[in-house]
Amino acid sequence: MSGAHHDGSDSSRSATPGTDRPDDFEDLASVSHGAVLSLGGVSAQKLLLFLTNLVLTASLSVSAYGAYALAWRITRILVRFAPFGSTPTLVRFLPEYRDAPDRQDRFVGLAYATTLVASVAIALGVGVFADRINAATIRHSAFPTVLRFLGVLLPLYAFVRLISFQFRAIERIEYRVLLNRFAWPVARLVAVSIAVAMGYAVVGVVGAIVLAGGAVVLLGGWLAATRTSHRPRLDVSREELVTFYDYALPNTFKTIGQLLRSRVDVILIGWFLTASAAGIYNVALFLTSLITIPLIAFNQLLPPIASRLYADGKVDRLQAIYSTVTRLVFTITLLLATIQFVYRAELLALFGSEYTRGSLVLAVFVVGRVVGNGVGATGWLLLMTDHQYLRLVNSWVLAVLNVAASYYFVLEFGLVGAALGTAGSIAVVNLVRLAELYYLEGLQPYDAKFLKPLGAALGMAAVMTALRPFLSGVVLLVAGTAAGFLAFGGFLYLFGLERRDRLVASALYDEYRSLVGRLTESAPGMGSGST
Repeated sequence: MSGAHHDGSDSSRSATPGTDRPDDFEDLASVSHGAVLSLGGVSAQKLLLFLTNLVLTASLSVSAYGAYALAWRITRILVRFAPFGSTPTLVRFLPEYRDAPDRQDRFVGLAYATTLVASVAIALGVGVFADRINAATIRHSAFPTVLRFLGVLLPLYAFVRLISFQFRAIERIEYRVLLNRFAWPVARLVAVSIAVAMGYAVVGVVGAIVLAGGAVVLLGGWLAATRTSHRPRLDVSREELVTFYDYALPNTFKTIGQLLRSRVDVILIGWFLTASAAGIYNVALFLTSLITIPLIAFNQLLPPIASRLYADGKVDRLQAIYSTVTRLVFTITLLLATIQFVYRAELLALFGSEYTRGSLVLAVFVVGRVVGNGVGATGWLLLMTDHQYLRLVNSWVLAVLNVAASYYFVLEFGLVGAALGTAGSIAVVNLVRLAELYYLEGLQPYDAKFLKPLGAALGMAAVMTALRPFLSGVVLLVAGTAAGFLAFGGFLYLFGLERRDRLVASALYDEYRSLVGRLTESAPGMGSGST
């Protein structure tokens, strides 16, 4: 399927007869509903991770925290391989097979079995090579033990992610939010806090995190069994096996290239720099991850809806949704990015004065993230339109270029060089995907409406900067951020709010008000329902 779908028969920008709502309103409202839940969930997750990092940086030395941060980052990298491409495969095919539940069950069974085998194999490899990794990187005495503990956590973490993607694929986003965005970070924060309060060092802290991971997996298994109709099966046909792995394998190898493109910085910092540098870099990475919240939120239900619309030949409707959603993502991204760019030193100082060395690193990351968010869900849309092999080629070509550039930048510029390599990679790959998506499917999100949030962000930055001569430190951060929010909203209002945005906001407000009313009247109904 390709851009040939554009026959003009599905004009999603026209209104449905008898109403002032556009034809794509229901799908747009569904994506926005998922975004609202995810914005809350991801925001809570980031807050919990922020508190976790505060506890760790306050109780551990910079070098001990750096050892933990590097081991955690390596685990985060490896867990991406553990599903062996199963997560996007579920998102791609469960919506398409919505009328074939037996086939859904077999695809879920394949995903579970694949993740189990791959994650255990990777965990064993971590245990075997932990000492060698330490010798090749930061040479910290606690690092091998910390990495081995996190290796035990890896299969647990992989299944939490897999189950959350299963809920995403069937558009039950509330359970994905509960499991992945709330339960897991809460369990981690509680585990870290208890371990620190009991006086444990970094190894004891990581051991507590492993126990917390076991509890979250049990919760995920219970939710999958009681809140979906899927019963994993392995009596798959040869055709189903080929379909599953023809999609999963390219995504696995794409992940290798993607990680070399976007996370080679972590390896190079561990190789050439110090544990303290790894800790500072991790804090800057964490702060920048807050800017991904709007993209993550709106991408929760967009991929399965895009898969359904593409399979039904409704590409014009998909184009309208892609444009609106990307503009909303861009708007919220600019709001968050402006705060971090203008007040980056004040934000880093919250973790300790030594972390302000990462100010320029954070600035570089912010710029790269704005470009990455500003093109929208290009990667997912290429996958949902069956261009998984193109994404594989993209990842590997850009990975080779990034490894070479990052190696040079780290040697030449240290921490800032690592950030330049990663941020530049994020920007370049997303611009390449945008061009490919337009060429192959005729999809691109931009129109003149994108200028409004850009103007609002410039006005916000001017207001926040104007407060610097009068305030400083935490007071400047709090008061300046509040003033920036007000300025951003005021400028957007002056420029004019979009009709489609008002319609969706009004419908969601009515839906949530009605839901609150029903829950208030009948509390026992809160736990019911399954797919």
